[in-house]
Amino acid sequence: MKQKNIFCLSAAIVLASTLWAGTARAELTVVQIAPLTGPLADTGKLIQQGANLAFQEANAKGGIFGEKIRFVSLDDGYQVDQTVRLFKEAGRAADKPVAFLGLVGTGSMAALLKTKTIDQIGVPVVGVRTGASSLRNPSHPLVYHLRATYTAEVDKLVEIAAVIAGKRFGVMYQDDPFGQDGLAAMKDAISKRKLELVATGTYEKNTTEVNSAVDTLLKARDLAAIVLVSNTQASAAFIKAYRDQGGAAQIYTISVNNDVDIVSRIGVDQAFGLVIAQVVPFPFAPVLSLTREYRELLKKYGPDKAPTVTSMEGYIYGKVLVEALRRAGPKPDQKSLKAALEGAPFELGGFVIDFAPGDHEGSNFVELTLISRNGSLIR
Repeated sequence: MKQKNIFCLSAAIVLASTLWAGTARAELTVVQIAPLTGPLADTGKLIQQGANLAFQEANAKGGIFGEKIRFVSLDDGYQVDQTVRLFKEAGRAADKPVAFLGLVGTGSMAALLKTKTIDQIGVPVVGVRTGASSLRNPSHPLVYHLRATYTAEVDKLVEIAAVIAGKRFGVMYQDDPFGQDGLAAMKDAISKRKLELVATGTYEKNTTEVNSAVDTLLKARDLAAIVLVSNTQASAAFIKAYRDQGGAAQIYTISVNNDVDIVSRIGVDQAFGLVIAQVVPFPFAPVLSLTREYRELLKKYGPDKAPTVTSMEGYIYGKVLVEALRRAGPKPDQKSLKAALEGAPFELGGFVIDFAPGDHEGSNFVELTLISRNGSLIR
């Protein structure tokens, strides 16, 4: 399996090198670095799919001041060192990207910031698939977040669970910066409401080794609710093992989880009732013009016509970047693109993204959804 992933990564690098080779830029290159293989492959691919809808539609209408958008996706396999390496390689290519888009993972972003790789490359990053507060305080001048923080998500989950379920909470989290950020948010949400966090369990990144966490949370008496700060595969593994062993607490989780994948992995009976926080508008009901547009473009361009929350998020990333490139004018550079992003709010058909100098948290939208008895997502 490892050899296969290395081959895929090498192939992606060769392809990207071919794409970047050349002389003057006749196109606007946008680079995504995300897991396209490994445990978060679905996340990277769905973000890619959604963003590409916006880019394909822009190109079909003539591009940006006559320049087409070329979207290059590179596979980091959800490995921090690969993210940093690929970011440097893309940023130093002869045809330097005008922007990075759709990076995935708290640890990966933390490494890019700690090593000052983003500063060295000097290219804006638009849309990051992480809600870690630690990556936003202080705001980085080249990183633009289009989703609410995990703090906001967890706070909403605890607020609702306290009303429905009771006072005694448990949490399972991924033992890395992503999970630790969520754990800190959980402790804050519990403390300010004078609730009780009575059990915590962990699992290792890039695994589904959740048995220890299941044992810990099963032993907690009268547990009313469990919050999972985990990715899809680990969440599914936990829910299955916990339910198989008689666990009865209501389970809540954050927006990085793919409801379709969870249902396919563990079945409707065990997935039923899972509450998932969401940070983008509900894509399954064409209420907003943004949602209607997304669904129409899926039918027009998407190899997979079914809407998903994650590809909806990717579409918002792409749509914001397309509009920012238009506002930046011909031959956009770092300065003009930053000015465009930090100018007037982006009104996306009922959903607003708003940045300002020193405040790059574009949205604080959070709503809760639930997996229904037939396996669909409802709100």
